[in-house]
Amino acid sequence: MEDVIARWEKKHPGLSVEWIDLPFSAIQQKLIAAIVSGEPPSVINLNTDMARQLAESGILLNLNEAVSREERGRYYPGFWSPHAFPWYVTTEVLIYNKAIFQQAGLDPNKPPKTWDELVQDAKIIKEKTGLYGWFPAIKFIQELQEQGIPVVDSTGKKALFDQPPAVAWLSMYVDLFQQGIIPRETLDLSKTYQQAVDLYQAGRLGILQTGPQFLNRVRNEAPSVYQETQVAPLPLGKGKVISAAIMNLVIPKNAPHQKEAVDFALFLTNDENQLAFSHQVLVFPSTIKASEDSYFHASTGDSVLDTARRIGADELKIARELTPDLPNAKPRNEAIQAALENALLGRKSPGAALHDAAMMWDDLLK
Repeated sequence: MEDVIARWEKKHPGLSVEWIDLPFSAIQQKLIAAIVSGEPPSVINLNTDMARQLAESGILLNLNEAVSREERGRYYPGFWSPHAFPWYVTTEVLIYNKAIFQQAGLDPNKPPKTWDELVQDAKIIKEKTGLYGWFPAIKFIQELQEQGIPVVDSTGKKALFDQPPAVAWLSMYVDLFQQGIIPRETLDLSKTYQQAVDLYQAGRLGILQTGPQFLNRVRNEAPSVYQETQVAPLPLGKGKVISAAIMNLVIPKNAPHQKEAVDFALFLTNDENQLAFSHQVLVFPSTIKASEDSYFHASTGDSVLDTARRIGADELKIARELTPDLPNAKPRNEAIQAALENALLGRKSPGAALHDAAMMWDDLLK
């Protein structure tokens, strides 16, 4: 980052960039206070949920007006937002423990290629080893879209997940949960991923859905598990898309040096700088040209990381930001969380739980 900033400052004599890192838990409160006070930062790095909350409040610059069509065309269309420059991207892969597969009598050279195979392997691992085969970090709304199941109608005012295909998807989780195939900790969506990571690193989880960047952590913190780790593509659903997690750059409407802020965001997310960043960290560019570089298919001597890098780059062509760009994100997410809890714990049938959540979404989308 220091090198990128220094090169930009060299092109803009008299201007300097101060890079300030804040803990995630504090950024929203501090940011809103700064914007309200009239002294916002010029460029802000946010995840998609936070960026959309600010956009909904009407305080972000409209980039479709500030950036040319040619400049917008650098990025994958599925990542572009009128209020956020897409920066670095992570997709999901399957990483799996070959030793656990062998212990369960499964062929470690044949990872699951479909969701049905993944569920079946999870059941076999639990039955044969007593270990969990799969610990899903449920992202229900994104998963429905991956399965080709619509979430809202074309107007964005009517929820559509109160339908048999969505009920069937939730029923799958309910069956696995109630049979003990997936852990009870699956309920706590805010902690599920970290718990799954810890379990995998301890050598007690067969399959983990994760971003490829997680592999560096396994290599450093659990080298014996890393030696047994292999990577496979995430099974593709009927929607033929994969959810992407994107970190973005946004610019407040009242930002100082607004023109220069746009220029800096374009510079930071250009092909050269995104490719250089991908060499440092196992993340992927949001620009088409950078993602097509031969680096992502090169051999570096670590077959696990090389496979993850290749799969992740190939997935960019079908990756999308699947977080719905709809109002009232927080209460909508809470409604889905409540539906999952009620169904998994048997308080409501999957159909009733989703019906109630859909009714709440309808009210929130009016």
